[in-house]
Amino acid sequence: MPTITPAHLHALLASTDRHAALVIVGGQAAVVPSTTAAPGPDGPEDMMVITTRDAVIAELDTGANDEQLERLAQRLDVALDSLGG
Repeated sequence: MPTITPAHLHALLASTDRHAALVIVGGQAAVVPSTTAAPGPDGPEDMMVITTRDAVIAELDTGANDEQLERLAQRLDVALDSLGG
């Protein structure tokens, strides 16, 4: 089962916080507000994946259709797996 799914990217794109972040905390992906996304003393269990909606949009060819979000989610998930996530 993938850690990062298109639903996570949809949630990030839908966030009203332009600087919200997609993070991995305790092995689970979550979209968090920018105020809690900054690195902290929680150690290696917290991992930033993508920082902002703009970063997601920059990875997409022309907007955010479901197929593009699926491919991006798969790429992020493979990258996370290669880091031991």
